[in-house]
Amino acid sequence: MLRKLVVAGIFFAVAATAHAGPPPIIGLGDSIGEGVQSADANASTQPNTYLALVAAQMGKPFTQPLIRTSPIGVVGSTVGRSRMDPTALVADLAVSGADSGSILTDSAGWPVDDETDLVELPRTGTQIEIAQRLKSPLVICWIGNNDVLGAVLAFDHLDASQITPQNVFAGNFQTIVDDLTGWHDKVVFANVPDVTSIGYLFSPQDLKLFLGDSYGLPQGSYTSLVAMLMIRMGLLPPTILRDPDWVLDANEIATMRKATAGFNRTIADDAAAAGMPVVDIHGIMNRFAAHPPTIGGVSLLLRYNGGLLSLDGVHPSDIGHALIANAFIRKMNATWQMDIPTLSQTRLASIASKDPFIDFNGNLVVRGRPLRGLLETLGPTLGISGDRPWQPGIHPELGRQFMQQYFSATGRNPARAWTQADAIEAMRHVFGLDAQR
Repeated sequence: MLRKLVVAGIFFAVAATAHAGPPPIIGLGDSIGEGVQSADANASTQPNTYLALVAAQMGKPFTQPLIRTSPIGVVGSTVGRSRMDPTALVADLAVSGADSGSILTDSAGWPVDDETDLVELPRTGTQIEIAQRLKSPLVICWIGNNDVLGAVLAFDHLDASQITPQNVFAGNFQTIVDDLTGWHDKVVFANVPDVTSIGYLFSPQDLKLFLGDSYGLPQGSYTSLVAMLMIRMGLLPPTILRDPDWVLDANEIATMRKATAGFNRTIADDAAAAGMPVVDIHGIMNRFAAHPPTIGGVSLLLRYNGGLLSLDGVHPSDIGHALIANAFIRKMNATWQMDIPTLSQTRLASIASKDPFIDFNGNLVVRGRPLRGLLETLGPTLGISGDRPWQPGIHPELGRQFMQQYFSATGRNPARAWTQADAIEAMRHVFGLDAQR
């Protein structure tokens, strides 16, 4: 305990003696801003975030809370993960899991035992409080995704009950806008995409593509990436798709889309009242779904392993972040005549050519980033990375291999017996969903 107090005192001294002016740009938000890919944020993923790309195009410094990870690293956990420079005063304040409420309430402090501490320290307080102290001339705040995304990620309790109530979101967002626009500089917001269109959700057509059969999933309904993988590996029977807890039906999808529309009206109205712009991520993603962008001769899709998202089916790939960065740049240029250069087609093609989440040979499997976190470590066993050929159908031997390797990676006896409940908990851990219960 004495050692912790001494270390904390050093951090406080660093924070207290840092009298430099405010960063020219700061970013607030959730896991997308933090730079999560494949269920982990680390020094291999964070530099690719849209926030870092926008700052680079502006020619401005943008210090990030670069995280040293391990083969068992998972976002939200400090096991196998630590800050590379714990004294760095960062400009990227975005924290995985943040929603319209927690951005106002989750506060960084010692000891380092959660993602907020890992990202924000040695600064203390909430994202909003830190931003108010910094008073940077340009603030990017993209928040609200997790207010509806929880209803997608709850793969074994899919009933749309996890959505933030509209009145609660409205109160939260009004406070966010009021708190961030108090010093009369530039703040750019973004709205919430249709999270029912992301690769983490599987339609009957997606199941046929990946499993060779829809297993009776009704048209208009969706199941999750986790369910698809567990069926494929023989960890759960296809009959799980008859259980409403594992399926989002058409009414629940409609509920989620209605909530998203309500959130986006609030974002638009509150930002307009403050004289601040909103990037229409919702519209952009809808256009990508209807008309996939083609870069470097490859069509980029929102479906799983389609190129726009990473291995977790939720967070953008490198090229996905680059396209989002351009959307922010265009909005800021149009609003404030900032003349920031967008990422050129040549640059986009270069990013795409190196992106580990683009399926260049059309085999439904991507290269991935081996060992950069637990999902990347087990990705080849799951059959989603390592660029091996995908085999549709049910393969129980894959389930046995996965459970053995999961137990081994997490320090347990790989020969131990396991149950369906153990398999569900393993997938929840691997996909960084422990906090979603």
